[in-house]
Amino acid sequence: MNAPRKRVFRVFWRDYVTGEGVSSSEPESLAGEHIAPLAERLLVAPDNYIGVIDTNELILQVWCAEADGPVQLELLYPEDGGMLHLSLPLAEALALLERLPQAFDESLLPGAQFRMSGS
Repeated sequence: MNAPRKRVFRVFWRDYVTGEGVSSSEPESLAGEHIAPLAERLLVAPDNYIGVIDTNELILQVWCAEADGPVQLELLYPEDGGMLHLSLPLAEALALLERLPQAFDESLLPGAQFRMSGS
């Protein structure tokens, strides 16, 4: 019997408190089960973020706007000039990150609003 295939994503992130990070131009591979724990460590300080790239090169960015506030999730659609945007409590965002599919679509962020880039 074959073992289930591990989900592996390319990720980039920035921790402005420690000055550590991985550039979006050189993302690192990370097993799916390690994404939520990394996000939990990062998303406690303003401007910290994590980006996850799916198999189709779509990017989910999750960032902290303010300490103890909701986190912002953005599914980027560069070809359409915008993104789907959703604010969630940290616990809900982490639960979403724990069950990421290999390929993202609008069903990943139910209730999200489309925003044009730069708005």
